[in-house]
Amino acid sequence: MDPQNYVLYSNRSFAFLKLGQHYLSLQDANETVRLQPQWAKGYFRRGEVEAASELYDEAIISYTRALRLEPHNTKLMESIKNITKIQQNKIKNSHNVIWLSTCVGFIIGIIVVILDYTLTEKPTLSHPFSMVAFSMALAGVGWVLGKTATMMSALGAGKSIQPPPDLASHCCEEHEHTLPEKKNKYSKAQARQRYKQGKL
Repeated sequence: MDPQNYVLYSNRSFAFLKLGQHYLSLQDANETVRLQPQWAKGYFRRGEVEAASELYDEAIISYTRALRLEPHNTKLMESIKNITKIQQNKIKNSHNVIWLSTCVGFIIGIIVVILDYTLTEKPTLSHPFSMVAFSMALAGVGWVLGKTATMMSALGAGKSIQPPPDLASHCCEEHEHTLPEKKNKYSKAQARQRYKQGKL
């Protein structure tokens, strides 16, 4: 493969993307952009990988750079519109999860208060303020759980462009082998002593 042929890197990036190898696809897309920064398709390839890895902000940036080079490309405009819509839906779904978990927590709190008041001889929550506070506290727990769930899903974005474990360990092994051996330094007296003992 010609190391200066950016079209080949672009095609290989597309092939890796179809195989689900996002890390390798992104490497080739970046190489395409490095070799030919005035070619819109390189930025488009990078945007496709970033979109597949759920890095929507980065994908929009890459698509916008490509659109700057080819302002009349309808496919790029459509890609930006699709990614923006996906991003808006994801934000909306995150808000829905948070509100739903908050409501579930509040409803559970109300059910516990009602059961405590009706089924026990001496209710634990006898004052109306404590009943409301307990329900609100469980609503707060629900909000925290919903927020945590949405943050965990957001943290998963971009994991597919991390280097595979076998590549990462291979890189580390190569780095370990290339470290220079540490040579012992001896003073002149120590060097003479070692020479006399025949260890040099």
